[in-house]
Amino acid sequence: MNKELGQYYTHQNISKLLISKIFAKNPKKILELGVGDGSLFRAAKDRWKNSDLIGGDIDIRNVHSLKKEFPDTNIYFINGLSSNLRSDLKIEFGSVDVGICNPPYIAIKKSEDLGKILEQSNLGFLHEYSQVTSDLIFLAQNLLLLKDGGELGIIIPDGLITSHFFENFRRNLIQNYQLKGVIELPSKIFPKTEAKTHILIIKKGKITNYQVPIYLSNDVGEITSKIFVKKKDLIIRMDYKYNYWKRSCTGNGKTLSELGAVIFRGKPSKKELVQSGNLFLHTSDLQRPFQRMKFHSNSLFENLPFAQAGDIVIPRVGKRLEKVSIITSGKVVISDCVYVIRVEKKYRQAVINSLVSCNGKEWINAHAHGVCAKVISKIDLLNFRLMVDSDASHS
Repeated sequence: MNKELGQYYTHQNISKLLISKIFAKNPKKILELGVGDGSLFRAAKDRWKNSDLIGGDIDIRNVHSLKKEFPDTNIYFINGLSSNLRSDLKIEFGSVDVGICNPPYIAIKKSEDLGKILEQSNLGFLHEYSQVTSDLIFLAQNLLLLKDGGELGIIIPDGLITSHFFENFRRNLIQNYQLKGVIELPSKIFPKTEAKTHILIIKKGKITNYQVPIYLSNDVGEITSKIFVKKKDLIIRMDYKYNYWKRSCTGNGKTLSELGAVIFRGKPSKKELVQSGNLFLHTSDLQRPFQRMKFHSNSLFENLPFAQAGDIVIPRVGKRLEKVSIITSGKVVISDCVYVIRVEKKYRQAVINSLVSCNGKEWINAHAHGVCAKVISKIDLLNFRLMVDSDASHS
């Protein structure tokens, strides 16, 4: 495992789960970009004993190791981000029956070559992406190499599945390919990281399905729940957690945006505020599900975002985000990990009651996203809908 290369190797149970969800019975040619320690490779060999497996990896140690284990298999020392991938692997575009992949997870610089890969794979244009990651390019490369009717099983990070920044990716994917399934994997499924990931099963070719099965898996690779979601609804988010919440639990009041709420976060980091020597509010100060907080004023308010009496404060980022506080007096500077929700006095209690209610907590958990630490976006928070029949009261 090499963190600098973004490598996190697949657990055997998850490899078997991915392989089991591919429909192909007797594929002739199977490709794995980024073979790693060979977990997916072995699972594919176990299921398709007579297929021709081709692999590639940027880590020469992995290539040598798997060549010893599979001496009759073509495994190449390649860069999966290369625009020359087809010639490096000695295969043609549109020739692969099944692709399997657990790509590296690193941010990469935009380039003309990467833009061509995205465009040729029908995943949109480079300018549509505020950032480009290695997993996105690996996905595009696999789609280019698949034949018409071929299938891809790929493990991707939470961002491509849930982030607003990748809505265009999800739109292009479901408009140009058959999405055969999405499997939400539990956190901590990869050693030494809490990265949240999902499995996508994609078929290249004519689009026929109207709904997509969305699964939830446990840490031993067993499916514990399944729902069907309309394709068009997956543009917003593709994860099981959110889509299950959306069908089972919604508020029936106005959104924070409709109430005219102002929502903002702090600018300085915790480290910067500690160095300033001034009092500030950070997520570590938000310890209980609901609390009232009193402060005095200090000299930083003229040029830094602050919370004041009457403001509602919640974490923006962290492992547990379902904590709500109300500032009852004074003012305090806030860090960049904290949101302030400022609404008219007549709405405050309803907002607090809704946020701390069972439904409100489920909403927060459903909308939190991120590869490691969870994040709530301002866009989502503005669309938080009040639970008119709230089951919590904090008068």
